[in-house]
Amino acid sequence: MKGLTKRQQEILSYVQEFIRTHRYSPSYREIMRQFDFTSLGSVYKHLQVLKRKGLVTSEKKCSRSVKPLEPEAPPLTRIELELPFIGHISAGFPIETFPKSQTLAIPEFLVHDPNSSYIIRAKGNSLNDEMISDGDLLIIEAGREAHPGEWIIAFLNDHETLVKRYYPEGQYVRLASSDSSHAPLMVRIQDLVVQGVVVGLLRLFD
Repeated sequence: MKGLTKRQQEILSYVQEFIRTHRYSPSYREIMRQFDFTSLGSVYKHLQVLKRKGLVTSEKKCSRSVKPLEPEAPPLTRIELELPFIGHISAGFPIETFPKSQTLAIPEFLVHDPNSSYIIRAKGNSLNDEMISDGDLLIIEAGREAHPGEWIIAFLNDHETLVKRYYPEGQYVRLASSDSSHAPLMVRIQDLVVQGVVVGLLRLFD
């Protein structure tokens, strides 16, 4: 370990192995015998160095209190990436795109394919049946085939926007709502243009 002498590393390893084997800490005298020290003072000096470096802890006037400390984990790095933020979506209406290009930073783990993904914001209450609220941000992955059960954004008859669960059935597609009280919509494959798969949803609370 960086910053330790060979002897300090040996003592630390001995303490760790002793505790794993015996389920309690070695005494100063056991450490002294293990390394052929001539006095308990030598053990004390080495353990004080390990304590200053944050590698062990011990209690005063307690013979079996030496315990190794777990190294502090490095802080998690929050990796974000910028995705195109293209506009607003409302069920039944064409997508309303921004006049100027915009981007939003989101956590990287939410995105499968950054090069084919974009963000769109739900507008109004038209998507409430899909459990999507006004202001929700949808992460869309375009350019790949939708699989059964995935949540898609699509155009019906070239103009009507839909966000539904996708179930292909022969020459038809069954579009199911997240609200089970609503009957599925059956449409012909040629009438539906899938714009992308919804892979994530971000909701901001006031």
